[in-house]
Amino acid sequence: GAVAQFEKILGRARRAPAAQSATPRQDPGYRAQVISFGTTNIELVTPTNDYGPHARRLVARGDGVYLVALKVDSVRETVEELRGKGIRLVSDPGPGTEPITDLVCVHPASAYGTMLLLLER
Repeated sequence: GAVAQFEKILGRARRAPAAQSATPRQDPGYRAQVISFGTTNIELVTPTNDYGPHARRLVARGDGVYLVALKVDSVRETVEELRGKGIRLVSDPGPGTEPITDLVCVHPASAYGTMLLLLER
């Protein structure tokens, strides 16, 4: 599978334990496995239904990179800059409002099919 392939390329991975939630959550439409190679993490995602965004992307594009996380100095300033450039964002309430800094992404339509997650350093 995918874990074995990445281990073949990058060496033996350290697998992170599955995240536990204190409160029950609705199925997000996927299950994930994080594997680590030194300071680099790769999260492998598998759809758990046929209708969510992860499943639709898999049908439309096949296996491949879904999301790349980028560390930025300030999510707020980066969101404002990207808004000014007309870049489409996910989880952004729009201009004139405070951006959601927990989970703001550049939409795949603006980044050649790959979601870009903005994380504050």
